[in-house]
Amino acid sequence: MSPSSSPIFYRLRGLAAALCTLFAVGSSSAADTHGQTQIGEGSELVVSKGWVVREVPSDREEFQPSLAVGTAQGQHYLYDPNKLVMQGVWTGLFGRVTEEGSFAPELGRLKSFALKRTPPWSFGETPRCVLEFDWHGYEIRDDHVVFRYRLFDEPSGMSWEVEESLEYVSEELQRIHFAIEPNQETSDYLNYWVRQTEFRRLSANGQQIQRNLLKNLYPNQKDFTLSFLRRRETPTVPHGYSISPIEIPTPELPARFEPTDMDFAPDGSVFVTTRTGGVWRLQDGNWSLFADGLNEVNGVRMAPDADGIFVMQRPELTRLRDTDGDGAVDHYETMADRFRFTGHYHEFAFGPRINSAGQMFFSTGLASSGFFTATDNSQNQMTTALGYRGWVMRYNPDGTLTPFAAGLRSPAGIGINAEDELFIVDNQGDWVASSYLGHVEEGDFLGHPVSLWDRPEFGITPSDLDYRTLDAIPEDVPPLDKAAFTRERKLPSVWLSHGDLTNSPGHPSFAPEKVFGPFGGQAFIADIAHRNIVRVALEKVGGKYQGAVFPFIRPLSSASYSTAFDPDGNLWVGAVGRGWTAGEPMIEVIHFDEEETPFEMHRIALTRDGFDIHFTQPLASRDLELQDLAIAEYQYEYWSGYGSEQINTAEVPIASATVSTDRRVLSIKLPRQAEYIYEIQLPELTSASGLSLENNYAVYTLNQLLP
Repeated sequence: MSPSSSPIFYRLRGLAAALCTLFAVGSSSAADTHGQTQIGEGSELVVSKGWVVREVPSDREEFQPSLAVGTAQGQHYLYDPNKLVMQGVWTGLFGRVTEEGSFAPELGRLKSFALKRTPPWSFGETPRCVLEFDWHGYEIRDDHVVFRYRLFDEPSGMSWEVEESLEYVSEELQRIHFAIEPNQETSDYLNYWVRQTEFRRLSANGQQIQRNLLKNLYPNQKDFTLSFLRRRETPTVPHGYSISPIEIPTPELPARFEPTDMDFAPDGSVFVTTRTGGVWRLQDGNWSLFADGLNEVNGVRMAPDADGIFVMQRPELTRLRDTDGDGAVDHYETMADRFRFTGHYHEFAFGPRINSAGQMFFSTGLASSGFFTATDNSQNQMTTALGYRGWVMRYNPDGTLTPFAAGLRSPAGIGINAEDELFIVDNQGDWVASSYLGHVEEGDFLGHPVSLWDRPEFGITPSDLDYRTLDAIPEDVPPLDKAAFTRERKLPSVWLSHGDLTNSPGHPSFAPEKVFGPFGGQAFIADIAHRNIVRVALEKVGGKYQGAVFPFIRPLSSASYSTAFDPDGNLWVGAVGRGWTAGEPMIEVIHFDEEETPFEMHRIALTRDGFDIHFTQPLASRDLELQDLAIAEYQYEYWSGYGSEQINTAEVPIASATVSTDRRVLSIKLPRQAEYIYEIQLPELTSASGLSLENNYAVYTLNQLLP
């Protein structure tokens, strides 16, 4: 440990700096060589020029003080050398000088980096080794502060000299930069633990980070940057909508009431499936357990003939019937199980959804490890044991099972609209740059390549899996042609803007034409991590769906996942209370007052020279300044990395923006490109009725231009 990092040195230097500050306004301490401070009448310490560093004493004598960095621009941050943690940023007043002469930062507005694991570094994967460290102090270089320390892992003999610094881009965006020098090369990698769900977007190495840890450094990587983009924090519930909780049962552990799907019977009762294998029934305000002991049920639908229900277990599609009328299942019938299920924890199955012809559709997810990956040059790739993992499957009324569409990763949402069209919500990860809503037709390939090995041309997976072939995992698979499957890939209908609007979205539910406000036919999707509902308005261009996604309600009370419209047009939302955000299991019901009209962007229509934004109410004025509009374009990279940062980003110049005579349509003229995504930020608009446009942000997926 260097002399400048010893606890005694820190305490003495802190005292000297405090005395200097008290008696000489604007004078320099050792940490003030790049700035000056002034003291206000209330002992406020203001950075009047450049930037300064102040030490913040710890409550524990054995700890070194934290380091507060302040700037004349009013942008400040706090670093804890005892935990190697960039604690957070704040704006406004830097801090105050206490009666004892020490410095107290103004942390009431601190926005944390949520680095709750301390130290945030680990090494390797199995097992993950928590690293020890030596603190080497900080240096002032040109226009920034550099925090220096050494990480080491004694069993392996590995060590890393690390320099860490913060780039404050804006109140919403900060970047932490690391320069890393290992003592030797290794095939293992460092991990830096983060909590992605606290942020709108968190990215590194071109990937958007998911969950609490990503293998976000490559082996021997020397330059590493984490980008933290913070969320908008304003809660919104559109005018005319209200949210009410439903009282739920509390089964004895290990069972939990964690609703994964809901459907409504002709007699008015509600069937709810749960993650721990139960099916519950709500009738006349009373809950009863209809079925138990199933394998993680992720979907339920009433049988079209009203004789029982269909549920989707991880290994099979099952029909449950109550033949003696006692309110509990007594007849279990396997409908479809001719797809491979190895028991891997991530091999989920979702559905079913039933069209007007009686065909049932369900989706199967990939395993996160243990089997075949599409390439061997990227971390965090999902795997397949083949046997129709990563597929949409169709169960036909004659009892046969048809592989319907390939290319899925973790398709946690499945839905059918009023026109019998099938849609999937797939979750962000490898080969899936962002979560998306996709229109699925027979024979489609949606993007994740490992499911292609199940196609007949490879001759690996039998066309009809049965008890003789179900467990016969192949020993090897041929390489896949990326250029070929890239050409075949069907683009998502709407990117759900990972981080900005969603993180872990679930089932899409399509609103009835009436009774849920002016949004008939649009899709509503709940998200576990954001605890929100987003709304999707689709349009067809060139015979293919594309369109816009809007924020709708945020936040809900817990980790929302499943949605379903009841016969009265209310939207039921099931929260599993687990996943990337904590919370309690619950059901909330969103109701619309038909005597009210919300003020929202209703839809965005592509035009030949721009976009038309349609509103649910007339605007208060036709006056609109171009500089108040902001439209950016970007793409995602289609690759094996875990998600994608926005690439090819640019602000789009707006040629004109005019409001229609009825003040319901804003026409924007601007250049656009096919296969780009457009982020549209409107100013704070007001309706003729006096309502504010709180959801003034939208993302439009432009796959094709108009001819």
